[in-house]
Amino acid sequence: MKQIEFHTSPEGIVYYKESGKAEKRLNKFSNIVEPLAKIIKNRYPECYARLATIYKGDTFKMVDRFCRCNFGEHDLLTEDVENDIFNMEEVRCPLRGICADENIICKPKSIYSLPEKEKEVVDLFVNGYGMDEISDLLHKSPSTVRNQLVNVKKKFGVKNCREIIKVLRLGR
Repeated sequence: MKQIEFHTSPEGIVYYKESGKAEKRLNKFSNIVEPLAKIIKNRYPECYARLATIYKGDTFKMVDRFCRCNFGEHDLLTEDVENDIFNMEEVRCPLRGICADENIICKPKSIYSLPEKEKEVVDLFVNGYGMDEISDLLHKSPSTVRNQLVNVKKKFGVKNCREIIKVLRLGR
């Protein structure tokens, strides 16, 4: 999946638009349902388990609910899915603050966790510090900082350091 933008109609129907293609209604035959379900299962296992319980394993209903709760706003600033990275949105919901599934289905917690030393490096990187600055602040060699960022990229399954920022934005 390259780039996908979702939005939900006032009636609760999820629509999606893949880059360079016409907008479509999400349905059980949509070619993006299975790949999205796989990402949700791998990155948000607690969310996936809750959705599977509610919808008795109906993959389409699970993905439809996940999209309504996390990608439903129609914005043109960033794609909701970019190269398998989810850019979650704050979706307006009348149950915000009282929903039993908040922080489980909507705004789910990612499984990504890091050892303390890698977390220190990544936190500084995410806050705009360069590798040399991080090296100085943490009294580490630049090659150690570089290696720790490479390890984080591998753990997160991303291609470059900028994608680390996107992944961490989702998991917090």
